[in-house]
Amino acid sequence: MNVGDISNRDIMQAITELGQQVSGLANRMEKIETRVSDLEIEVKRAGNELKQDIRKLDAKFSVLSDSVVETKADMKLLKQNQH
Repeated sequence: MNVGDISNRDIMQAITELGQQVSGLANRMEKIETRVSDLEIEVKRAGNELKQDIRKLDAKFSVLSDSVVETKADMKLLKQNQH
């Protein structure tokens, strides 16, 4: 096909097709950006929940550790009183 064989109509059709492809790509890109934004929010929320859970576990562990220390002390006193 020579350059002279290409009509204005062919050029306009090609431009229209390219425009449709670009529009489709722009829509896909917008959906991807929205999904990424949603995922960022979800990850941040999950991270905050994990931090809260870790703080709760840390507090429970501290209480449990204190109880173990108290129990050991009580056992030591009981053993001393038995002798």
